[in-house]
This record gives sequence, structure tokens and C-alpha cells, in this order.
Amino acid sequence: MAKPGPILVIDDDPDLCALLRRALEHAGHRVVTASDGMQAIRAYELNRPSMLFVDLMMPQLDGEELLRVLGTPRPPVVLITASVRREEVAERFKVDHALEKPFDIAEVTALADRYVTKG
Repeated sequence: MAKPGPILVIDDDPDLCALLRRALEHAGHRVVTASDGMQAIRAYELNRPSMLFVDLMMPQLDGEELLRVLGTPRPPVVLITASVRREEVAERFKVDHALEKPFDIAEVTALADRYVTKG
């Protein structure tokens, strides 16, 4: 059986990326991070991720534009944002879940466990 792709975490806050990486790796997942939408597109093409955690508000290419570029089909997506528009964007782009910042890290790992089979 093929090993699933890594989880791609996309957020312009390096501390949040590091926190999510540590928590998800501790839970047994492989993780790749990107600090903006342009980096995320490259990481997506290179790594074929099994799941994405996407911040909505980022420089260069925001989460909304990133989802538009990625199109469908795509792996499960969880929005992680403080934006009041998260539910609207989640519905429009048919993402799998939306978390409001600040969020409970246990919820992040539970979502990863739900959507990704560990390799």
C-alpha cells in the first residue's frame, strides 16, 4: 500500500506553522509547510499532499485564491483563520472543515486523523 502524501500546512505565521508541524508529526503525520499561496502551489505540485490546512489571509496569494487555483478534485481542506468570512468561503469552495483562530490543537490532530491514513 502506498504511503499517503504529507499534510500541507499553509500559513504566513511561522510560529503557527511550527506549532502545527510539531503537533501533527507527534500524532504520526508527515508535514510540509508553506508561508504563502505561491509557495503552497509549488509544495502541492512537488509533494502531492493528502490534506491541506489553509490560512485564509496571506500575502501574495491568499487562501481563497489558492483554493481557486487548486480547483477540484483536491485532498481534504481545513481552513484555519481568524476571518469572519471563513464559513462563507468554506461553503463556496466546499472545504471539509473551518477552524477559527485561536483553535484547540487537539481538534487539528483529530481532523488530520479523520482525513489522513497514516503511512
